[in-house]
Amino acid sequence: MMAETSSPLVTVRNVVKSYGDVQVLKDISLDVAEREVLCLIGPSGSGKSTLLRCINYLERMDGGYIKVADEFAGAVVKGGVLHEASAAQLADYRQQVGMVFQHFNLFLHLTALENVTIGLRKVRGMGKREAADRGRAALASVGLEHLEGSYPRNLSGGQQQRVAIARALAMEPKVILFDEPTSALDPELVGEVLAVMRRLAEGGMTMIVVTHEMRFARDVASRVAFMDQGVIAEMGAARDVIDTPQSERTKTFLSRVG
Repeated sequence: MMAETSSPLVTVRNVVKSYGDVQVLKDISLDVAEREVLCLIGPSGSGKSTLLRCINYLERMDGGYIKVADEFAGAVVKGGVLHEASAAQLADYRQQVGMVFQHFNLFLHLTALENVTIGLRKVRGMGKREAADRGRAALASVGLEHLEGSYPRNLSGGQQQRVAIARALAMEPKVILFDEPTSALDPELVGEVLAVMRRLAEGGMTMIVVTHEMRFARDVASRVAFMDQGVIAEMGAARDVIDTPQSERTKTFLSRVG
């Protein structure tokens, strides 16, 4: 489901990131087109989640740059030179980049609807009624319109993750990042979250997904990138990488998770 345009929506160029003496990302470059679904696979500690956090600028890069549409992550151009973004500019950038975390990150004292609308009201400055209307539409899109008044403690893990997806959707981002969205769920709840993600992909949402769900990656992703030790060891069409990997390291990984 690639867009009919040569201009990528997400551009990652020569990104490096270290924690102390450990280099987690080593010169990562990739493009993601509008309406594309890119799945990042690989062993734990390979840099997948760190890359997502750099795209959303939850982590500062040590080198390289990232752009979503025409905006740089954590930076603005002034006089042809990159300068660090202000808090307001960073908030504007993050409105384009939705993030769905492994552990939901919902506010426990807020209802499902309140969790979905808090960003609309606090960041967008939207009025209560307009935010509620958009929040209800977002909850309906993930099948939870009947639970808008429920608190997270009364929702299953799958329902909480769907609220988190609705929260991201409500901001109308250009791309949504999913950081292992099913790994904290009981096995019987995984399917309901993956079903929502499949519908988003079918609807044309641009998505970058860190996942260990190989069937989802094979069936839904436009491309798959296998990351290992901070580099992209192999990238290509989803079924090519998963069914007939070229890298020996990819073959070994898939034989263990398949």
